[in-house]
Amino acid sequence: MTESNFFTRAGDFLTGATGDQSGLITVLNEMLGPITRKDQPTRLETRSRTPDVFDAVSQWQERDNPAPTTESMIHALFSPEEIRKFSEETGLSSPAAMEILKVIVPLCARDRKKRQLRASDIA
Repeated sequence: MTESNFFTRAGDFLTGATGDQSGLITVLNEMLGPITRKDQPTRLETRSRTPDVFDAVSQWQERDNPAPTTESMIHALFSPEEIRKFSEETGLSSPAAMEILKVIVPLCARDRKKRQLRASDIA
């Protein structure tokens, strides 16, 4: 581990960067845009370019507390530029941003699907 990498990880640990989700889901929701209508695929479903990714997103949407995902799944759903932008906007180092994305993307998928269905019921 390089000295710079050590200090980045130490800073993330000391600030609680990988454990503090306040505001992070807001940035993620901004990246995904508005909630779609019930008859349209969700934004994460639209980003699912393979059946495996689509199945994973569908499983997240069905579970009340979906488990964290993998780094490869995050890369399948988001471009390197989007991941970098998430890191910059949240003030997280790249490693911390990836760790938190692995946790909050499945949670966000579930929340956005529930909001999509609720909004359709109200309209």
